[in-house]
Amino acid sequence: MKDFFYELKHDIGADYFTVEQGSDLSFPLHMHRCYEIILLCEGSMNVRIEQREYTLEAGDMILIKPNCVHSLETPATSRHRLCIFSPELISAVSSQLKRHPLLSPVVRCVPHLYRELFEQINESASIAGIKGFLYCLSDLFCKQLDLSREVILSGRDHLIRDALRYVEENLNAPCTLEGVATALGYSGSYLSRVFGDTVGMPFTAYVRHVKINRACYLLKNTRLSVTDIVSQCGYASVATFNHNFSELTGCSPTAYRKRSSS
Repeated sequence: MKDFFYELKHDIGADYFTVEQGSDLSFPLHMHRCYEIILLCEGSMNVRIEQREYTLEAGDMILIKPNCVHSLETPATSRHRLCIFSPELISAVSSQLKRHPLLSPVVRCVPHLYRELFEQINESASIAGIKGFLYCLSDLFCKQLDLSREVILSGRDHLIRDALRYVEENLNAPCTLEGVATALGYSGSYLSRVFGDTVGMPFTAYVRHVKINRACYLLKNTRLSVTDIVSQCGYASVATFNHNFSELTGCSPTAYRKRSSS
């Protein structure tokens, strides 16, 4: 599958949660590390996940798993609610959701109780409230898992997802192309080619984005010094970190922290 991109705006923090409501949602083919749940309130929406397409009608809800290529298209007027969240927020069921295929990622005619929960939740809710909301919604989809089968990935898909996971788990290290390729048992040239063809951006550019995304999270949510953040994001040089940060965010780390706290 080509012509999609890796969505990097979603924070890689373990407590990342965002919820929104809107209308006429359309978004091109992309993927990200988070779960995504969409409740369609009015109208219709076409959702493509990997090679399959689904049509949502008012009252339907869909779950998109982490690192699945997907797109959204609204053919006419519609209204929706959407939440995107880190797998860690539903850690008790996330591994099961990833391991087994869904008979369908769509729940038709969602009971009114769940629609009310979606209407009431917001990003300022307590972590307990957010987790309670997500586990309630996740239970609807867990009931649609085919526990007799496991998700089968192609060799290339395995490599990409192993590489993405390796980067996430080793952000405090340099994460060079050759280093990651060696750790996964492949040549650097092969990883570079497959990663570029699949994700749509060079491996080194992806690592840089993820590291700076992580730095943004730490600047916004902790009191760690910039020097400590540089180390936690695997940079050997403060100057290189500052250059990459400014290039991707348009401001310095200090200015970003000040802006985020205001």
